[in-house]
Amino acid sequence: MSHDTRENVPSGPAPTTAHPEKVLKDTDVGATVLHGTVDELHYNSGEARRVLWKIDLFLLPMLSITYILQFLDKSCVSYAALWGMKTDAHLVGDQYSWLTTIFYLGYLASEFPSNVLFQKFDIARTCGIFITVWGVVLLCMTAANDFAGLVTARLFLGILEAGVSPCFVLLTTMFYKRSEQPLRTCIWFSMNGMANIFGALIGYGIGHIDAALPAWKFPFIIFGSVTIVWGVIFTLFTPSNPTKARWLTEKEKAIAVLRLADNETGIDTKVWKWEQVKEAFIDPRFWLIILFTLANNIPNGGVSAFAPLIVNSFGFNKFESTLLGIPSGAAQILGLWISGYLAMKVKGIRHFLMIGGLLVALIGASLIYALPDSYRVGRLLGYYLLVSFSASFVIAISLVQSNVAGRTKKTIYNSAFFVSYCVGNLIGPQLFFTREAPRYQSGFESWIVCFAVQIFLAAGMYVINLRENLRRDRLAEQNNSRGVLEDESTARIALGLSDLTDMQNLHFRYVL
Repeated sequence: MSHDTRENVPSGPAPTTAHPEKVLKDTDVGATVLHGTVDELHYNSGEARRVLWKIDLFLLPMLSITYILQFLDKSCVSYAALWGMKTDAHLVGDQYSWLTTIFYLGYLASEFPSNVLFQKFDIARTCGIFITVWGVVLLCMTAANDFAGLVTARLFLGILEAGVSPCFVLLTTMFYKRSEQPLRTCIWFSMNGMANIFGALIGYGIGHIDAALPAWKFPFIIFGSVTIVWGVIFTLFTPSNPTKARWLTEKEKAIAVLRLADNETGIDTKVWKWEQVKEAFIDPRFWLIILFTLANNIPNGGVSAFAPLIVNSFGFNKFESTLLGIPSGAAQILGLWISGYLAMKVKGIRHFLMIGGLLVALIGASLIYALPDSYRVGRLLGYYLLVSFSASFVIAISLVQSNVAGRTKKTIYNSAFFVSYCVGNLIGPQLFFTREAPRYQSGFESWIVCFAVQIFLAAGMYVINLRENLRRDRLAEQNNSRGVLEDESTARIALGLSDLTDMQNLHFRYVL
């Protein structure tokens, strides 16, 4: 039997399943819509496209709006700093850097428990509760007037926001085919760029507020209030998987589930499997992606905490620094959408997209570091080029979505991936020493090293996945030569909707 290693479903006649002998376990979510058996179901490509369109129409806005708010809520402390928070709250030394660091310490402590909750309980409802409560915490930051109050609120904000990105990774996996995941992930993640634009405009407006309340408190009031309202909406209307989507008919739910069989990554199960935990830790891909994520987020931590201050250090005033964040956000959106589209359309390109984005970011960091202060436009251009490393991060997320099968193994991968994300963001701000302002030589040197390391790690992941795919192809050809044949459709559905890992299922092919 030959095996197609492409990400897209092979073209052919309308999909049909007629294998009553294949019984799904009732612990698998697919069983709830297929009633435990892969019943006979006929659907054509037009119906499948309509289901995909409905998923995009209802799910993507929920994810995108939430991600805008998450980024604004996480980053509004940088706008507050620009408008006087450091002075009014009497922040000295590296206390401002610790406001970013403590956020990621909370994020780090909450990451694994959040992912376990997502497997044990309804993913979307749990996430919606987190969103609502973090809006309350952000609103409470208005009452903080010193380092102790601010750092406490930031700790709890990190604890509550820890679940959002892992939740979105899981939701994207549970609704979209592997070929569809990169673009959708890039769309909701690109809302970071949209948040940069909105944040810059709002921050500019806040700077002109003349009120008894200090201007730096308004980001917390505005973003916190909106987040509370949105958290309630998200909790009420976001489904955790296709079987719970009220905007799909029963037939559309079945089509949505069977579309995912080609992923061969399963859908969901509430059963914890320790053998999958062990497999995750002995998988070399696990350690490569963790190291990649760590190296990627050391620069990200510095950008998140110091973005307006970095631009300000180029010689622009506060109002100019705020508005000059807009092109950076627009460049991030454009870069992510292009990367996601190419990853969806071109087979075997994901690792090369990661490497390309890192090379561009490396050039940007080098310009900021090497150019003298008098070349402020050149340094600003380098700052705009930096955003390309975020595309590499999102493509790495898509590899976790596409190349990890088994629900418990996904939980371990997601937890470790975002723990590494936290550690990188913890380290990043600490490399921007106050004594080195405004050049911050150590911070930019660390970025250059991190981008170079990531290029080698991405190349290593590509080689390992390619070699394993070729090994499985050879094994399949050997089985064919011995006459070990299977019903392709039966195997696809049985294995695709079962909770097998990518290492257990030899039909599985890693996305390149």
